[in-house]
Amino acid sequence: MKRTLLFSILFIGLFSAVSWGAYQQQEKQTLRNHMENQYQQAFHEMNYQMDLLHDQIGGTLAMNAGKNLTPALTEVWRLTSLIHADIGQLPLGLLPFNEMEDFLTKVGNFSYQAAVRDLEASPLNEEEYKKLETLYSQSEDLQKELRNIQSKVLADNLEWIEIENLLATGDEVKNNAVIDGFKGVDSSVKGYALETFEPTEQESVQERRKTLSHLTGEDLTEEQAMQKAKEFAQVDEDVQMDISKSLDGSDYPFYSVSWETAEGNAVNMDLTVKGGYPLYFLTDREITQEKVSLYDAGEKAAQFLKEQGYNDVVLESSRQEDGIAMLTFIRLLKPQDIYVNSDAIHMKVALDNGDIIGFLGMDYLQNGEEREVGEVTISEEEAIKLLHSNFTVQESRLAIISNELGDEVLCREFIGTLGDDTFRIFINGQTGQEEKVEKL
Repeated sequence: MKRTLLFSILFIGLFSAVSWGAYQQQEKQTLRNHMENQYQQAFHEMNYQMDLLHDQIGGTLAMNAGKNLTPALTEVWRLTSLIHADIGQLPLGLLPFNEMEDFLTKVGNFSYQAAVRDLEASPLNEEEYKKLETLYSQSEDLQKELRNIQSKVLADNLEWIEIENLLATGDEVKNNAVIDGFKGVDSSVKGYALETFEPTEQESVQERRKTLSHLTGEDLTEEQAMQKAKEFAQVDEDVQMDISKSLDGSDYPFYSVSWETAEGNAVNMDLTVKGGYPLYFLTDREITQEKVSLYDAGEKAAQFLKEQGYNDVVLESSRQEDGIAMLTFIRLLKPQDIYVNSDAIHMKVALDNGDIIGFLGMDYLQNGEEREVGEVTISEEEAIKLLHSNFTVQESRLAIISNELGDEVLCREFIGTLGDDTFRIFINGQTGQEEKVEKL
């Protein structure tokens, strides 16, 4: 009897284990099939949208100039966005596919910039038509290359899951039709972008900002960088620090410095090799009972920034969270009194003793070049007339913002209410165009 019971228990256990294993395998296969279907759908939709993009550019060339071009160019911009979305769903993160995305961004920006202007008053010029003709030819070549890849995928019944697994190994993959095909596409597209889109002054400035190449100063040694960190953090000279340099290939070289406070709290700081500009600073510690008000924290942070040489910033926003004051300072250009929203320094102040425990200065450094802001040609009264009739203006000032295309524009900024909601509206100070609306 005992032996029979024991065998029964073993049989039930073995059956359960086998059943569970089979269930797990089935679930794994179901998930795999779902992912494969998503990849296949995104890939074929991307090819379809590329066909439509080519046809739409051709249709735009065939149209008469004027307002009829606006919806056509808008559709070009929409299709580039859809192709971007399809690319984002493919397992191509380890492939050099950024050139095609960059090219599509430039095509989208070009069509959007043309579409939003008054094409009757300012029609496409000869240079812009030539650019459209070039894009039509390039999109046809791109369309053919993608169709070749699609034909190979269908003919060989290739699975994207297998391609993803190959990419994930980190080894060089050879003789794979899809991977080699996309590498060829990316190489071709790089040539298209260079041929069609010469960098604008704005794009050149953006590239310099990305690499922080506009910063001045000598390259610091490790000892000099640690001294800079001590001065910024206002710590004793005998504090022991660890330091390392960024890896080769980073957009800009920087030092990472770390140390412990007397209380055992970890402190980390990054600063540029060139000039020793602080990028990031954080003290990791618990906050005890609050004794400092949010207003006083703002005053302490402002004084700290002034001591560090940031004489052109003002407090833009502040809030309190878990015993910490979260503060944002932005650049104020004198004598015009123009607020530059993108040039921000973010800070954290402990509300138990007022210590500066966080600093993020990347935005301020990246956008820190001198600007040609131009002149405002639309008066405040004229700009207000362009606002919604039910919008009640509470504050007004001049501001530089980045619009949807990433270009900096000089605006009249209005904060006010519409119904029960508060909004911030930016009106281009030279064209009167509504650049951005933010709900506060």
